[in-house]
Amino acid sequence: MKNLLQGKDPQMLALAGCTIGNIFYGVSYMLTRIAQQSAPPAVQLSLRFLIAFVLVNLLVLSGKAKLQLKVPHLWHLPVTSLAAVAVFYTESLCVYYTNSSFASLVMAVLPVFCLIGAAIFLKEYPSRRQVIYSFFPIVGVIFITLANNQMGVVDLIGILVTLLCCVATIFSRLVGRKIAPEFTAFTRTYSLLFFGSICFTTTALISVKGDLSVFIYPLTQPSFLLSTLALCILCSLVAQTMVNYSYSVLPVVTISAINTISTVVGVVAGFVLLREPVNAMSLFGSVLTLYGIWQVSRPDKSKDPIPSATNSDE
Repeated sequence: MKNLLQGKDPQMLALAGCTIGNIFYGVSYMLTRIAQQSAPPAVQLSLRFLIAFVLVNLLVLSGKAKLQLKVPHLWHLPVTSLAAVAVFYTESLCVYYTNSSFASLVMAVLPVFCLIGAAIFLKEYPSRRQVIYSFFPIVGVIFITLANNQMGVVDLIGILVTLLCCVATIFSRLVGRKIAPEFTAFTRTYSLLFFGSICFTTTALISVKGDLSVFIYPLTQPSFLLSTLALCILCSLVAQTMVNYSYSVLPVVTISAINTISTVVGVVAGFVLLREPVNAMSLFGSVLTLYGIWQVSRPDKSKDPIPSATNSDE
């Protein structure tokens, strides 16, 4: 990885990596829907992380990748990993106790809270242009969500779970950015897969009351295997490492804006591959989102360049 990045602009690499990673995340919505036709969500998530963890260990054992564990604050690694695991859990609970429309609308405003949190805790102050255009992806996601869902009824438990999801997501992004200079992107990905495998498998076993046949059955289904392998390789390994690398270089406001591209990709993938409906409001929201991301991400000549904090062995 070190040789690959030599002579390259770290900020451009981070922008490209974060964008490609979130494109993969957008496709993951479709792949997850396919996989969940053969397995309940808890089991599907457990198998996804277990398979990805096996693959990432093969990379380590073959010498293709290295772990960076000898650092003064090693305990920071499980903190950020468990924060990411909490995001996975709370997102699922958010959709379960509310509905996808309400959850998406609330999640759409996260870039604003991340911007505020980054300014307070990380001293990352965005330009006026970035502040203005960071609202464009938010409005775009709201348009996309309203175009494809009905709001439905949301009770108090749903609201509380959604707020918990917001807190977990903001905390995960801020902590991820804070510890990025301490660990390589691959090491952070490895840690997430390790703790995710433990947490999700434990939850899955509890949910199926220890019935291992529920785990074995999905592995006999070709559609589940293909979609889950794609999730493991494209999302859990490639996309996660790319996004982790971007945390070493880009400010939180830029990362949060680019994250919204996954919603646009999810709509496009569903329309093209699953023949899901799309309308003018969805298209308008997608254009608004992409334009806002471009404005937030492009270099601001009125400000000093964003300092790079990349690791030498990435």
